[in-house]
Amino acid sequence: MRTISAGSIVVGVTGRGREAPALRFAVDVARREGARVALVHVTRNPLPSVPAALVDRVEAAEVAERILADVAEEAEELARGDVAVDTFSRRGVPAEVLVGLSGAARLVVVQHRTSGALERLVVGSTSHGAAAHSACPVVSVPGDWRPDPRAAEVVVGVHEGGVPRQVLEAGFAWAAATGSLLRVVHAWRLDAAYDDIISNRVAAEWRAEQKERLVATVAEVRGAWPEVEVEVEVRHQWPADVLVDDSRNASLVVIGRRGVHGWVPEHLGSLARTVMRAARCPVMVVPVVERSGEPRDWALVADEVSPQT
Repeated sequence: MRTISAGSIVVGVTGRGREAPALRFAVDVARREGARVALVHVTRNPLPSVPAALVDRVEAAEVAERILADVAEEAEELARGDVAVDTFSRRGVPAEVLVGLSGAARLVVVQHRTSGALERLVVGSTSHGAAAHSACPVVSVPGDWRPDPRAAEVVVGVHEGGVPRQVLEAGFAWAAATGSLLRVVHAWRLDAAYDDIISNRVAAEWRAEQKERLVATVAEVRGAWPEVEVEVEVRHQWPADVLVDDSRNASLVVIGRRGVHGWVPEHLGSLARTVMRAARCPVMVVPVVERSGEPRDWALVADEVSPQT
């Protein structure tokens, strides 16, 4: 069985024209970084029911090859000879297959659709499962996304003090590569019963303190990317609402993920799931490795600060 080339941009595909936004995103990144695009089509293991049981392995393999040939042609039209395109056919669960390939990949790109409840459930399980377990960053692209030259910001959502640092670094690197403004955002809000009492007492003081800490962290990271223009914000609002709202003027939203237990997509966290579902631009989910000195409970903040699911 062939393996993908190291540093490839992996894209999950199901048919020509079905993942055009994700394909366009992947080709643009590959062109910019000199990487290969790896198109991956996964045939699910047939279920013991009709009509899946009526399709044998040979027929499924033939269909998969036709799909990959069609999508490869689509990708090559987008690439215009600037990007090498590889194709891979696999059997299994799509999210698990993509995660299995992520160890050698630069990015895994998936597309989510919002046309129907069942389709949202199926596609959501793939994008969320991949994002929750991938060894490399996963970019989820909305099915109706189109590049907008006016959307010239990269938005990064961070916790107190600018952690996790890897998310901030990923945002800086992307902003530098694309010549974008970097908007670093920390947002917070408590449940209503506590918010009215506590925020009235300490909101202004706390916001000033948090912004000072965030600015200091940004200054430390910025040394590697001095050319990037940066804006720092601390906002008293639900984090998911802030990131979704900012996505309307962004080319990419960057958030972090850490801590998984078994193969359960829901362990991605409510904030990440909400942003992936509702953002108007691509969302990058960065796997985070704990570093000494960073709070151990920052992932809990992502799950608990925003009650949206």
